[in-house]
Amino acid sequence: MDNVSEPTLSAKNFSWQSLKHSIFSKLSNISPFFRINLLAVIVGVIGGLGAWIFRLGIELFYMLLFVIPQKMLTDFGFKSHSWLPFLVSPIIGGLIVGLLTSRVSQEVKGHGVPEVLETVALHHGKMGFRVPFVKILASAATLGSGGSAGREGPIAQIGAGFASLLGQKLGLTPEEKKVLVISGVAAGIAATFNAPIGGSLFAIEILTRGTQKLLFLPIVLAAVVGTITGQFFLGSNPAFVGFPQLRYHDPFLIPFFIAIGLFCGLLSAYWIKFFYFFEDVFEKFCYNSNIPEFLRATIGGFGVGLILLLTYLIVGEEWELYTTMGRVYTPMNAVFTEKLLLESVEVILLTLLLLFLLKLLATVFTIGSGGSGGVFAPSLFLGVMLGAFIGAVFKHVIVFENTDIVLFAVLGMAAFFAGTGRAPLTAVIMTAEMTEDFFLTIPLMLVVSVSYLVSSRIEPNDIYVMKLLRRGVTLEAISKDILDQIRVSQAMTPREKLVTVDVKARLETVLELVRKTRHEGFPVFDGDKFVGIITLSDVQEALQEHPRDWIVKHIIEMKSSSRPVVGISKDASLTDAVTLMEKKDVSRLPVLEKKNGKIELIGWLTNHDITRCFVAEKAKTLIEEESEKYLMSTS
Repeated sequence: MDNVSEPTLSAKNFSWQSLKHSIFSKLSNISPFFRINLLAVIVGVIGGLGAWIFRLGIELFYMLLFVIPQKMLTDFGFKSHSWLPFLVSPIIGGLIVGLLTSRVSQEVKGHGVPEVLETVALHHGKMGFRVPFVKILASAATLGSGGSAGREGPIAQIGAGFASLLGQKLGLTPEEKKVLVISGVAAGIAATFNAPIGGSLFAIEILTRGTQKLLFLPIVLAAVVGTITGQFFLGSNPAFVGFPQLRYHDPFLIPFFIAIGLFCGLLSAYWIKFFYFFEDVFEKFCYNSNIPEFLRATIGGFGVGLILLLTYLIVGEEWELYTTMGRVYTPMNAVFTEKLLLESVEVILLTLLLLFLLKLLATVFTIGSGGSGGVFAPSLFLGVMLGAFIGAVFKHVIVFENTDIVLFAVLGMAAFFAGTGRAPLTAVIMTAEMTEDFFLTIPLMLVVSVSYLVSSRIEPNDIYVMKLLRRGVTLEAISKDILDQIRVSQAMTPREKLVTVDVKARLETVLELVRKTRHEGFPVFDGDKFVGIITLSDVQEALQEHPRDWIVKHIIEMKSSSRPVVGISKDASLTDAVTLMEKKDVSRLPVLEKKNGKIELIGWLTNHDITRCFVAEKAKTLIEEESEKYLMSTS
């Protein structure tokens, strides 16, 4: 009864729907394990290509908004005005992003990672078709115009979006779509940072959070293939070039490492609080001032422009060495190669402190005002400057000669992200991959652990989850976990309470039932025998294409030849029901049972029944948790 005839693909009668069914029928003939890994490889290639296209987009906007305007000003005798692009370009970028996020797709606004988290946890891996395309444009405009944001959030959403698109077009199950979406994130991150292990861990730690029973092999496969694809187009250099090989051999440095973890944990927690505090203040200001949504990112762009202009006017042609732009890692590389550590102690400390504060402000101006970009790279930048500052204090102020400032910068980078994103394994491994230095395991694990513990003590939620909580979305109890525990028999409407339709009834009778009950689908009976389902859309199509003397029987006979009835057992879980509904693209299921050799209808399950049962179970769980907390507090 669950079998559905597949349409054939012919040159004469081609459609995407028929192509999809043809491909999926072939994929259905292979084992689920092989199928998901094969698709993960495809997603890996797509993620790698997405990272390359995204990088090209950033450089294209940078050329259009910075390089070409500066060259034109010089060529036409206005070299003294070469500062103009630094002020104006972020404003133009903000306007582009504002128009895209307000008029085309709200989902591309902000980090990108929280949106993917919500897609995986609450939407069964289903994302809007235009999201990855618009995200490339919006984030490339943000970063290419000088915005202070990271590439990881956009490429995570881009990779996830294309993977979701593939999963939806092929009609995959919700669980398979989730795996593909997370694989897309892993592929994109791995390709962007040339870090296959780090990309895998980022996707697993940030997106699954230990709650999903997912296949890790497809995620790793996608990350590896994504990295290889990215290396083909972007080269195989690590994220930080010319990085010195560091060694850790002095156990007397451990107290200093603990100090780095403490400082990074403390400041990363308050960075999360400040980030969203600014977002609230900015939102309130725009609301009270009646500023249109599409103009809001331009205000943030103006703030970033002032910072870039100030930097350019002070340091001149060496501005890239001190820039807060998100498209380059030059200031971090300058710390790692010690270019920023050659001046007097006062200048070094002032430079590192200013870079930390200016990056912090530029990032909240960019993302907090509605720009499209991630917080991973800014967190790394802040961690590098903070770690180097602490190292410089230990070396030159406290005068501990064995202090290696570059080592402290690297440890600060990992520790600050661990405190911000709460992904300790990702922080350790990705730091090693991005610097091509795998000899710092002990200090990295130490500072990351301390930072994680301190930050989570001050602010329980990481910077990604906080975004969802502010929207009223919680991930503590994902819907699938609850739906797994509920049987169809608990949610269905029993047979005796159903409004049914006789097979000989006229179509006008069905329309009257729709008007009275507000239901759009009914079980059809021939006597006591269940023979099918009739829906409002069936009746409307029949009235348009056939004589008005048609009765329900004609529709049932027409449907039975092309679309056999799909039913479900009363003992199946609601997760199984949701999966079947999505796969067959229906909003109701007959609950069937075999009695005395005959298939009988015993109940009726709709989307409304599933939602009602889920909400009731969720409310029951929350009440039990609050009761337990109360009893514990009074005991």
